[in-house]
Amino acid sequence: MSGQRGLFLQRLIAAAAAFRVTTDDSIDPSPAPEVEHPHCRLFLAESTIPNAGLGIFTGIDLGPGEAVAEPDIIVPFQDAAWHVSPDIDFHFLWEDYSWDPSEVGMEFDMADGHALVIGTGCMPNCNMALINAFEGNPDYDHAGLHRSKDPGVTGFTGWYNQRMITSREIPAGGEIFVNYGEHWFENREEFDFVPFQKNFQRVDKLLRKLKKLSLKISMRADAGPDFTRDLWDLVSLQGHLFSDTKNSNALPLSFEDMQYAQTAGSAESRLPYSVRSIEWLNENARCMDNIRPGNSTIEQAGRGAFASRFIPEGGLVAPGPLLHIPNRTALMMYAEGEDGYRDPDQPVALQLITNYCFGHRESTVILCPYTSPSAYINHNKSPNAKIVWAKEGTPNHNSFWLEEDVDFLKKTGVIGLSIDYVATRDIQPGDEVFIDYGPDWEEAWDSHIQHWSPPDGSENFETAATLQNDLVTPLRTEAEHQSEPYQPNLMFLCHYGYGGPDASPAGSYEWEDEWQMLHVIPCRITEREYNEADKQYYYTVKMLDLSELELEFGVAGSAEDGVYIPPGEQHILTVVPRWAIQIRDKPYTKDEFLPHPFRHEMMVPDDIFPEAWKNLQ
Repeated sequence: MSGQRGLFLQRLIAAAAAFRVTTDDSIDPSPAPEVEHPHCRLFLAESTIPNAGLGIFTGIDLGPGEAVAEPDIIVPFQDAAWHVSPDIDFHFLWEDYSWDPSEVGMEFDMADGHALVIGTGCMPNCNMALINAFEGNPDYDHAGLHRSKDPGVTGFTGWYNQRMITSREIPAGGEIFVNYGEHWFENREEFDFVPFQKNFQRVDKLLRKLKKLSLKISMRADAGPDFTRDLWDLVSLQGHLFSDTKNSNALPLSFEDMQYAQTAGSAESRLPYSVRSIEWLNENARCMDNIRPGNSTIEQAGRGAFASRFIPEGGLVAPGPLLHIPNRTALMMYAEGEDGYRDPDQPVALQLITNYCFGHRESTVILCPYTSPSAYINHNKSPNAKIVWAKEGTPNHNSFWLEEDVDFLKKTGVIGLSIDYVATRDIQPGDEVFIDYGPDWEEAWDSHIQHWSPPDGSENFETAATLQNDLVTPLRTEAEHQSEPYQPNLMFLCHYGYGGPDASPAGSYEWEDEWQMLHVIPCRITEREYNEADKQYYYTVKMLDLSELELEFGVAGSAEDGVYIPPGEQHILTVVPRWAIQIRDKPYTKDEFLPHPFRHEMMVPDDIFPEAWKNLQ
């Protein structure tokens, strides 16, 4: 894995986008207040996009900059290309329901992998005409647990409070859409017909020409009253004459829509089709915000789920659409062999997502709910909730799959199963919700507690997030670092646009605020000066050259490609404000990557686990 870790910074320096920990000032990243909401504010139902499966819908009017739902967690899926065997005989569904780590601020933590945003991050569909939400940046901590004293710190993710934020007004009943990016669709032939923004722009250009022509012809004496409608019918019927189907699929869906689109735009004409009535949602959808996250009352559990409103016995706590994994070995992580490659004979641990999934001792099948806040529900031997299979007729739940064998699941590369978390007794607002994970899980946890010992040197461990969020305490210079060193897990990054010897000759450059849009690469603080006028510290930093990157991070590259600063060249930035210096954990140093972690799936009760899936003796 040493090569993988060197590749981490090599790839970042070459192409990573700049990342800011702080969110927009107009967005409140703090957890939702602990108040009871009598009516559902977020629904899970069949998408308004045909054949798109499930979608999520707001139950209230939302303005721009508002949180769509309760915050999600993010689970790192570590080094997927390394650990997941290329010869697995099924489609690994998490690849379709994950984010690139750079999109949620995890690009500095692992060389390769997926960011699994459990909850609204997994649920929204993409309608390029009506993008109305985006992912914010998460917070990071382990709810007061520390690796020096708490064995539970490796059992859950520290990335939390991940908010999906609205980018425009969304009416009550409106479906939430995020931007998957054109690349996501271009790599999937089955979505060749999906129009992009540029296709709607082309249609808008056509509609302007159509309007001009219609006005010109309508002034003629022989023009009929229905000329414009007839002309539109001709255009819409002959949509296949466009250069590709994306253009024809961007056309307004009716004559009335076309008339509206001539003013508002063809993309905006799709808005009414993305809204369901609240009455329909109350009748046909499942509520997603009956619970909210908070710090658990269970020792070592981290965070938990708490009732947002009264939930009667038998009532829905949360829906649980599932990603099925036919063989749990896809979640296994492996050691590096003598040849420097993955050694399939040396499994070392399971991926962290295992802890958020269900399984059974007699089966290779793993079932992963991908909604939040159900991911926060903890274990208790005296639970107030349980899991059951979703009711017949629930969208994206094919009950006949429960009668099929594991080979059938391997051949089925789409989601199609769902559970419900239901209350086993009345749950009052503010009560923590629990299910029973089963005796196998409890035995594994007890064994972990018994054999756990803190990692070496963990007493003074501090994550980068603590320092990064402290913009007041002055940062130590390289000379001060010699006598009072920072923890070895920390690295400093600065914005710099090295473009080769011609574009970026060696020298000293004064910081410019627009540089915050440039990539970030490792740097060292050489000087610090306090400015009395604005009561702030400013820094002089040295950007690391290729030889320093090779020594500290294992980066293997060439100074001739124009990406890395040649060895020995001095590239200095002066008058750098504190906010422009980023502090990050070095790759694989966060708690999620510690050796000997706790990993065990929750157990599906025997009385509901399908007999056809029991393929282990």
